Amino acid sequence: MAAQSAAMSGKFQHLSLKPLVMTVLTFMLTLLLSIILVTLLLFAQHVFVDKRGMPTHPGLWMYLTNVRTYLQGLLHGNFGKTFNGLQVNSILVVAVRHSLQLLAVSVAVALPIGIAWGSLLVTVQRRWPRIMLDVFSTLALSLPSFVVLLLATQAVATFTQRTHIRLTYVQGYGLDRHLILPVAVLALRGAAFMARSLAVAQLDVLRQDWIRVARAKGLGGLHLWYRHILPALRLPLIGSTLGMLRVMVSGFVIVDYMYEWGGLGRQMLRIDFLNGIVAPESEVAAGATIMLVIFFVATDTLGRLFVTKADPRLRERMNEQ
Repeated sequence: MAAQSAAMSGKFQHLSLKPLVMTVLTFMLTLLLSIILVTLLLFAQHVFVDKRGMPTHPGLWMYLTNVRTYLQGLLHGNFGKTFNGLQVNSILVVAVRHSLQLLAVSVAVALPIGIAWGSLLVTVQRRWPRIMLDVFSTLALSLPSFVVLLLATQAVATFTQRTHIRLTYVQGYGLDRHLILPVAVLALRGAAFMARSLAVAQLDVLRQDWIRVARAKGLGGLHLWYRHILPALRLPLIGSTLGMLRVMVSGFVIVDYMYEWGGLGRQMLRIDFLNGIVAPESEVAAGATIMLVIFFVATDTLGRLFVTKADPRLRERMNEQ
């Protein structure tokens, strides 16, 4: 009996570890292939131009040598040096810190707004308020982040010039009023995406029989939403949060550059008013892009683990595989 119990325990332990091992392997392979692809793409310019930006004869061997040298350095945690001899590692440390600070504050602002916004999209039944909510949601999702930032910057600058009251800053880094504009721009689109996603999921929950039973017993309003609807939105909330992060990061690069926040977007993009968009040094651009790739892959993997943990049916299905 004891031997049978031990065998069953070992079997269940094996089943519980199998999804975790598969997730870790998927994470490592995805990250490895993404880093190799990013390096191949960003160093491709050296086939035709050197590090100074001067035209050169196509050199496939030199290109492959640069890629191999860079990847070997990554194995030792070395992202290389700039043309001026600066360590890319030190540049990326500051850029990553600034980026995470801005994204963390934006997520903290967008999350409660998105949840409340999604609930309003479902619960508001009056015609004109509902139309206004739908129009505002569509505009928030449709307008590019840089357009919203330009409009907000112009509005703040005009208000400051006419009233001599500085509500916020329109450029620069700082964990004070400098956060207001970039956080507002990023959180607006993120909250709009989450609101749309949660509204669809909440409509499905409201059609369930047990919600009708709860209403028949006299529950309603915030009590019904908090006690019954919100717990049923765990899985959609995880999925919409991941989608919100992707939406915010996709707009982060241009917002970071235009606002001069000093994050990864500033290292990935260079704009010359005479020559337009200019490619930055490959080592810096590759390092900044790799940091974003790590962020995307890590958040996607964590989201998959959270979904598996929250959904017993999915966990059992993965154990069976």
